[in-house]
Amino acid sequence: MKKIKLLIPVTLAALLLTLLITPLALATNVSTFTLNYSSKQLGFALPQGTTFNGTISTTGLLRFFVSGPNGAEIVNLGIIDKNTTFNFTAQQNGTYLLNFENDLPNSIQVTFSYVTNPALYSENNSTGVSLDYLPIPIIIAVIGSLLIIFAVRRKNKNKISAI
Repeated sequence: MKKIKLLIPVTLAALLLTLLITPLALATNVSTFTLNYSSKQLGFALPQGTTFNGTISTTGLLRFFVSGPNGAEIVNLGIIDKNTTFNFTAQQNGTYLLNFENDLPNSIQVTFSYVTNPALYSENNSTGVSLDYLPIPIIIAVIGSLLIIFAVRRKNKNKISAI
């Protein structure tokens, strides 16, 4: 009986740990590039209703804006110095252009990361898995926990009936 009392908190702790680690597997895409008195455009084909959350870190001054499929500016952060975040929701299907501009002769490093909801599959720079696979570790943790509890109870039941 003492083992069951110890096993239940250990099992619950393992389940909690799995649930805490799972968000680390979400699809975060990271891109790092250098701008030498130039600009860079990144295009994303987004379905209507997709939420786009981005983070930009830079070693210098950078101008940033997002254009929608019709060419209209939907986000304008102006000049960025160091770090910033932004988000938008796609109002229509189409390609959204993220524009990074360095108007100064000094070269700058830019690190750009983003997460979308629903998740978009990206072959490049993915540091995680698609949200489609999120339930898998949760299901494995629950089934594993139930199997452990069942095995311990069965073992203890056999010991009690032997007495």
